Amino acid sequence: MSTMKAGDVLFEVMLPPAGRARLAAFSEGTQDPNPIHVDEAFAKAAGFPTVLQQGPMTTAQFARLLEEHAGAGRIRVLDVFFTAPVFPKDALVLKAEVTEVGEVIRCVLTANKLDGGQTAKGTAELKR
Repeated sequence: MSTMKAGDVLFEVMLPPAGRARLAAFSEGTQDPNPIHVDEAFAKAAGFPTVLQQGPMTTAQFARLLEEHAGAGRIRVLDVFFTAPVFPKDALVLKAEVTEVGEVIRCVLTANKLDGGQTAKGTAELKR
C-alpha cells in the first residue's frame, strides 16, 4: 500500500451470478422480508422480469474485496449507492480505483454488468 498512487486499480474482479438460492439465503441471513428478492410473481407484479439481488449483497462483496486487496481492518468508510437492478443471472464486475493517497487512501467504486451497465457506485476510505 505504500507505493499506491492515484489512478491505480486496487482490484477489478468479475463475480459470477449469485443465483436464486444465494438470494434466498442472503434474505434469510439478513432477515430481509422483502418478497421482491425471493417471490417471482411478486417481482413480476412490481415490473421486473424476475427477482432482484439485494443491494447490500453488492456492498458486502465490495467490503470482502477491499479487505482481500488492501488488508484486514483497513476499511474506514464504505459508501455504496445502487443505480440499477441486479438479477440472479447477472455476473458483475466490481472495481476499486484509487483517487487519492494521503492520510487515508480514497477509492472510487463501480459495479457493472458484463454489458457495461452500471449497477452501483460509491467510495471507500482505507487506513494507510
